[in-house]
Amino acid sequence: MQGKTASQHKSEIIVVCIALLAFVVGLVGHLAGASFANSDAFGYIAAPVPLITGIIAFIAYKVAANGDH
Repeated sequence: MQGKTASQHKSEIIVVCIALLAFVVGLVGHLAGASFANSDAFGYIAAPVPLITGIIAFIAYKVAANGDH
C-alpha cells in the first residue's frame, strides 16, 4: 500500500475547505429561504444559491482531479 503524496494531501484539504464553503452557502440559502416572508432582502440572497453551489462543486471536482495525479 502506497502513502499519499504531498500534492494529494494538499488537494484533499482544499476540497474539504471547498465542501465547508458549499455547506455555508447552502445554510445561508436555507435560512434566507426560511425567512423570505419577513424580508425581501433575504430572497435576493437565496435566489442564486443553487448556481453558486454548482460552481463550487465544479471547482471542487477540478481541484480533486488535478490533485489525483
